[in-house]
Amino acid sequence: MTTVVLIAFFAVLGISVVFSMFGKGGGSLYTPVLVMLGWEVSTSISTALFLNLATALVATIVFARNRLVDFKFSSLFLPGTIAGSLLGALLSSRAPKDLLLGLFSMFLLGAGFLMIRSNKGEADQQVRRLTPALMAVVIAFSFAVGVLSSLIGVGGGLLIFPFLVLYLKYHAQKAAGANAYIVTISSLVGSLGHLSGGHIDYLLIGTTAIAAMIGSAIGSYITVKASPKFVKVAFAFIMWFFSVEIALHLLKVI
Repeated sequence: MTTVVLIAFFAVLGISVVFSMFGKGGGSLYTPVLVMLGWEVSTSISTALFLNLATALVATIVFARNRLVDFKFSSLFLPGTIAGSLLGALLSSRAPKDLLLGLFSMFLLGAGFLMIRSNKGEADQQVRRLTPALMAVVIAFSFAVGVLSSLIGVGGGLLIFPFLVLYLKYHAQKAAGANAYIVTISSLVGSLGHLSGGHIDYLLIGTTAIAAMIGSAIGSYITVKASPKFVKVAFAFIMWFFSVEIALHLLKVI
C-alpha cells in the first residue's frame, strides 16, 4: 500500500467517524481531501460518492439495530428530495449561486445557535403528531432541500437534521438515524451513476471504503450511547464549520 493511500485511509476514517454521528455521509469533505492528496477530480468524486453511500449505509444499520430509524416516516422525505434534486440540476445554470450560498451560510450559523439552545430534556419532549398537514410540510420541505442541495452542491443532511430536531421535535439520536437512511437512499443512484462512468481507482476505493465503514460504525455507535445534548451541540459545531467554510469561499480566502 502506497503512503498516499495510507494517508487517505486515515483521513477517510476520521471524516466518517465525525459525519456518521449525525447520519451524514461526509461526501462534502471526501472529494476535496482526495483531490488535495493528488487524485483527479473525476476519480475523487466517484470515490467520494461511494464513500458517502458506504458511511451512511453502515450508520443506518447501526441506528436501525438500536431502533433509532423510523423507516416509514423517513421515507416521506425521499420523493421530494429526489424530485427536487432533478429540478435543481435543470436550474443550476441560472441560479444565483453566490447569493444562495451566502444565505445558506447565515442559516447554518443561526440554526447552530438554535440547536445549542434547544437543551430541553428530551424525555419530556413531544414529537409532533404526523397529521396530513404535517406530511405536506415534510414533502414540501424535502423538495426544497433537494432543489437547494442540487443548486449549490451541499448535502441535504445539513438541513434535514435541524428540521427534524428543531421543528418536528425529534430526539437527536432518532434524527441522526432518519438522516442516515435518507442520505443512503438519495446517494445510491448518484453513486452508481458515477461508478458506471469508469472513473475508478480500485486500490483507493477498496482501501478507503474499509476506512469509511469502520469509522461509520464507531461514529454511529458513539451517537447511540451519547446524550441528546451532546449530539445537538456537536452537530451545531458541524454547521458552524460549513458556515465559515462557505463564507471564506465566497470571500475568495480559500
